[in-house]
Amino acid sequence: QLPINANIYGLGEHVGPLRLKSNQTYTMWSSDATAAVNLNLYGSHPFYLDLRPSGSAHGVFLRNSNGMDVTLKDDSLSYSVIGGILDFYFFMGPRPEAVIQQYQEVIGRPHLPPYWALGFHQSRYGYPNVEALQHVVSEYKSNELPLDTMWSDIDYMDEYKDFTLDPSNYSEDKMKSFVDQLHGNGQQYVVIIDPGIKNERGYKAYDDGLEAEVFIKDKNNNFFVGKVWPGHTVFPDFFNPAANQYWQDQIARFLEMLPVDGLWIDMNEITNFCNGECGDFNATEGKRVGQSFPKDQTNVESNVNYPPYEINNQGNHLPLNVKTLDMDAQHYGGVLEYNSHNLFGITEGISTGAALRNLVKKRPFMLTRSSFPGSGAHAAKWTGNNHANFDNLYYSIPGMLNFQMFGIPLVGSDICGFLGDTTEELCARWMELGAFYPFSRNHNTLGAKSQEPYSFSQRMTDISREILAVRYSLLPFFYTLVYYASRLVSHSGWPAATVTRPLFFEFSHDARTHAIDRQFMVGSGLLVSPVLTQGSTHVTAYFPKSRWFDFFSGEVVSESGGESKTLYTPLEKIQVHVLGGAIIPMQEPALTTTASRHNPYRLLVALDSNNMACGSLYLDDGISPNVTSYSLITYGAGPSGNETSLKSSVEGNYVDESTPPPLNTIVVLGVTTGPGTVTANGEPLSSDQVAYNSSSSSLTLSELHLPMNSNFAVAWK
Repeated sequence: QLPINANIYGLGEHVGPLRLKSNQTYTMWSSDATAAVNLNLYGSHPFYLDLRPSGSAHGVFLRNSNGMDVTLKDDSLSYSVIGGILDFYFFMGPRPEAVIQQYQEVIGRPHLPPYWALGFHQSRYGYPNVEALQHVVSEYKSNELPLDTMWSDIDYMDEYKDFTLDPSNYSEDKMKSFVDQLHGNGQQYVVIIDPGIKNERGYKAYDDGLEAEVFIKDKNNNFFVGKVWPGHTVFPDFFNPAANQYWQDQIARFLEMLPVDGLWIDMNEITNFCNGECGDFNATEGKRVGQSFPKDQTNVESNVNYPPYEINNQGNHLPLNVKTLDMDAQHYGGVLEYNSHNLFGITEGISTGAALRNLVKKRPFMLTRSSFPGSGAHAAKWTGNNHANFDNLYYSIPGMLNFQMFGIPLVGSDICGFLGDTTEELCARWMELGAFYPFSRNHNTLGAKSQEPYSFSQRMTDISREILAVRYSLLPFFYTLVYYASRLVSHSGWPAATVTRPLFFEFSHDARTHAIDRQFMVGSGLLVSPVLTQGSTHVTAYFPKSRWFDFFSGEVVSESGGESKTLYTPLEKIQVHVLGGAIIPMQEPALTTTASRHNPYRLLVALDSNNMACGSLYLDDGISPNVTSYSLITYGAGPSGNETSLKSSVEGNYVDESTPPPLNTIVVLGVTTGPGTVTANGEPLSSDQVAYNSSSSSLTLSELHLPMNSNFAVAWK
């Protein structure tokens, strides 16, 4: 039973508004589907957050891997589950962020990714050869566009077989040279692998799996045969302990041939081009004799793919084996696909992550499509096959925010859209929004027009360059947030389980924030309000009660908040605002994270109405799996006698190949009068180091050269 018109969020994976609609059924059954509204998609997350009008929140998690429908009505929520046990967890909050932190203590905290994963990524399905990859990298550089990682879809494979290279278009010698070039540039390369292994004698991945007997079996104890890109395939059974060594051996062999930096595991719902096993039966209908359920009350025996209760698969109660395995397929130990279907993505992720950790001795990077509670401890996530239109631009925001709640903070959507041809306007707006995704990647499909940011006009290139420079300047802030999400509690004692978050996470007592999903927060300090409507040059942004500053100009936009404002937002602009009371750590941007990590730091200090602010910065080498050298720096600003001071406190002493770059610049917003004197560690700054802007009430201190690993105190009066 629920209050009338309760605020319910979660129950994924689906496309739709952030706050769930009543009189709607939400189905959890992993499925390879395009991003149609309210249909079950790639992952299963039977968790919801309930936010009451008072601002208090709680969460409910049903730990169950079977298919289910969850029906939300005006005053109730009900489960229809087709198997498993009813293992419920309740999380009492009361803050929304606390609910998520409590939930993640059960399912596992998110992993800490390599620093470069926060850079910008370029991909597409349809790069025809290695020369095309080289051209993209060259164009990014010549246009001074930041790029950290180049990706390959299945184009690079020999006849779409995992762990192979196309000898004609992606020959081993050319690919090694290309990857060496990327690494020399301080860049990375990531490739896709699918779970389907072509059943072809002489193909080592198949022969090894046969010998180890690690493939999923059908009801007759033969290897289950499906069909994916390479043709007829079998699928590793990650319930089988021997599959981990098999999978690691295949990855090791591939890495020896080509030292890629991460893996992209796709099609892991499992996707199958047949409805059930491909063989001498009606593959179109997916019907064949299988294990049966007990006779139901109508005295009709049900096929295992058609259980007595038919969940609303794909909005049409489709059989469970549509585009996947038969439900009587068997995993190790006799576990039926019927009971474990939703677990394939996470089991593949666990095995792949373990293999990478063992082989590369660095923090692994892996991107998954299918997910389950706990996937965030191992992998990043993208939201799958979206469409190049403005509706999907909007839907990417609730999709991103949902996965923050599901414990996978490193998430993003295909920037500019995957399916269909994008437009310059749409791609520009998406580049601006995507610059604030935790995971930021441009990707589209075979046959669609090119959408690399340099592929349009000079105006589009300039827009992309400027917004990516903003992203790269904010990477220390993003990395600090990712670090806190991977920890139990934040420095302030409050949970810090998310990187981006809905406004109601920070302002839960403001009922006007409860349905907002066209704006979002990055951490607790930045408010992002993108244009999401075609042809629009204005956006209406809501500012909760507080002082708010324009991120770009430093000017006060709302002195006390609690109001909506319509803001002029031409194509070259996205609205970003800083919460009074926040301190945002930043760094001079560069074209790669490798280069930017050597650049000086800066602090953006936004004073609240009491002239106070706080923030923090986490530093490590960005790649070690077991961090031993780090610095965690907390910053606090506030009145001190007749002056205002900004102080740092350093925990740890991070040292890599050299000491961290210095803090060179501090910008303080909300300084109402120009200071007479400014000191750093008691020493006065010269007039050349101090600039006051009366129109924006901002104070800029430059050429400070303050060591990051030492406490400092800056004061002005």
